Amino acid sequence: MKDWLTELAQVASFIVAVGDCATWGGIPAMSPNPSDSQGLQFLKREEGGFLGKDFRTKSGLPVINIPGCPAHPDWISQILVAIATGRLGDITLDELHRPETFFKSFTQIGCTRNVHFAYKASTVDFGQRKGCLFYDLGCRGPMTHSSCNRILWNRVSSKTRAGMPCLGCTEPEFPFFDLQPGTVFKTQVYYI
Repeated sequence: MKDWLTELAQVASFIVAVGDCATWGGIPAMSPNPSDSQGLQFLKREEGGFLGKDFRTKSGLPVINIPGCPAHPDWISQILVAIATGRLGDITLDELHRPETFFKSFTQIGCTRNVHFAYKASTVDFGQRKGCLFYDLGCRGPMTHSSCNRILWNRVSSKTRAGMPCLGCTEPEFPFFDLQPGTVFKTQVYYI
């Protein structure tokens, strides 16, 4: 597989890494990493990866990273359409080679619970979790770059809108980070 990837990379005009494993190494790259897993141009936040720090495609671009576990289908399709229609020049990449249009803002932007975060309010009502998910459930939305709450999944929802804390899956540290001290992800079951 490595030989195949090396050969194809040398003749590719564009390379798009989709998902955390292809971008930063993902879960397989967790310590102790016996498989020596890494992303195409990064190992977590460290530049290099399988193809090397200075690798560029025939078009002169680095690997375009679309992280996520899983990656949002709209992010993938919009980048592929930009390539196919010759509009990739309209896309700006950040320092981690992610398209800024999707990864410049934080996941918290557009979150329906954002006002609760601003006022540090967290509440639980019977059968429904309301309020901010950050403080007691370890939501990573305020520190994760993604447009999950602006470009909704299936044009309907996101993790935080469904009552699930953001796991930070578009950041290179996923799943390496510690949650807030003393917090534990927990499931609340209500019997009716």
